[in-house]
This record gives sequence, structure tokens and C-alpha cells, in this order.
Amino acid sequence: MTAQSLPRPSYNLPIVDAGGRASRWFAAWIDGATDRLGGDVDAVDAAQQLAAAAAPQSTQIVAAGGLKVGGALSGDVGLALYAAIGVAASLPTTGLAVGDWAYALDGRKPGEGAAAGTGVPCFWSNGVWNAVTTGAAVTT
Repeated sequence: MTAQSLPRPSYNLPIVDAGGRASRWFAAWIDGATDRLGGDVDAVDAAQQLAAAAAPQSTQIVAAGGLKVGGALSGDVGLALYAAIGVAASLPTTGLAVGDWAYALDGRKPGEGAAAGTGVPCFWSNGVWNAVTTGAAVTT
């Protein structure tokens, strides 16, 4: 579909005539807007279908007990969606799948002392949140 110009509406003129019908200029403007949007075909939906068909694959991000990524991703994709973000003691322990991610705001990185953790990403495995930095259970 080729681009079609659409003039700005004339706000100085009435949009209805004396009989209560759309004025001539307003009816022409609405017709132009309808044509620009695709007439009988919704150009927005048509563009979405073209874009979806052009993508080599699709992957859904589904909210289920937190955000998770599903399906295979190829190419250089770096993505982490957390099931939860909070202090380690408040991270969920039910409704999780192996590999779910969270961020423990008070989790300790190597070299950080007790009660001095500055936060670590962690993953759920074997019934415990494991710090990405150590592979061991998150400590605070």
C-alpha cells in the first residue's frame, strides 16, 4: 500500500451541518483517514501479519509464577527475566522450575562479609536458590 497524505482537520469549521449530518469537509477527512488505514482492510492488522511472517521464528515470554522465557533462542541473545527480586529470605520457594532466576538483594558475592552482601543473581536448583557467582546456596 502506498503512503497517502491526510491533511490536518480544519478546527475552524463545524463537523456537522445544519441537518445534523457530517459536514462535507469532515466527511472527506474521515474518508481520507479510512483510506489511509487501509479502507476495507485494516492496514494495522495487515502490517502485524507481515511482520510476524517476516520473523524467522517466534518465542513467547509467558508470565507463570513470575516471568520466564520459553522456547529456543538462537543468535546472540542475552536475556534474564527474574521470577522474583527481593532479600534472600523473601524469595519464593514454591511454584518454581529448575533454572528459574531471581535476584537476592542482600546476597553475598565472593569476598563480601556476613550481612554485607550487595546482591547477586541466583537460580533455582535442587530446592535452593544458588548464587550465580559461586554456584552454591545464596548467603547473606
